[in-house]
Amino acid sequence: MKHLPVDGGANYTGTPNKTIPIDRPFQAWQPLINVRHTEHNCYLKEVKMSTNVSENSHPANKAWVLDVQGERFEWDKPNVTVREALERAGYSLAQKWILTLKIGGEPKKAVGLDDIIDLTHPGLERLRVLKGAVNNGDSALPRREFELLPKDHAYLDGLGIQWETVKQSEGRWLLLKNYPLPTGYNQKACTLAIAIPENYPAAKLDMFYCSPHLSRTDNKPIEATQAEKSIDGVRFQRWSRHPTAPWNAETDSIRTHMGLVDESIYREVEQ
Repeated sequence: MKHLPVDGGANYTGTPNKTIPIDRPFQAWQPLINVRHTEHNCYLKEVKMSTNVSENSHPANKAWVLDVQGERFEWDKPNVTVREALERAGYSLAQKWILTLKIGGEPKKAVGLDDIIDLTHPGLERLRVLKGAVNNGDSALPRREFELLPKDHAYLDGLGIQWETVKQSEGRWLLLKNYPLPTGYNQKACTLAIAIPENYPAAKLDMFYCSPHLSRTDNKPIEATQAEKSIDGVRFQRWSRHPTAPWNAETDSIRTHMGLVDESIYREVEQ
């Protein structure tokens, strides 16, 4: 663990020779200090000590929050296990679950029951819960009618849900089956469709489609979802959502576009 030394003769409020842990992001501890710069040196002028900020720079009177499948739960501690989160949300541990954790600014990752969720990250941590695959005797393999990038394969396989690539006369489509939805929609899951241009990744990904059509349980309208599209013989609802930043063929991919999808789906029903 790194520490920031505080010289006993410096101007600060607190105990002389105190060290401040700086193993957290700069934004977490920067507000506590006042630094004076000279041409060649940097001196710590002041350390602001506050009883309203806990050791991990979280307001002492504010609960930690974890989103479990669209429902928010408050905690009195910054670290919880996946097992604790599932029990708190009412999920049976006897059931097989596919579990993924989404942290702001990072890709989704698979987690297990004994993994620890760190709630000190900026933004809201989201635990996604999907029922494990059930063998119903159907041996049909997912369709792979065109190839994706190797990094796309790795990302999609890590989601824990079935996906297919389908070619039609009017385009190529990525289908994600049983995409889990947060509380607030008329469905618990849907099939997502994303158009994949022939010259992807040079060409950008844009918008996404849902089947069956989604609506809010509070009957409020969902803007820019009125258009429909027939994909693989099924009617899909078009979600006209577009990234604000320009597409970058070097860094953007299905993974980054799914960030737009996730954000759009969850933001629509979050309070």
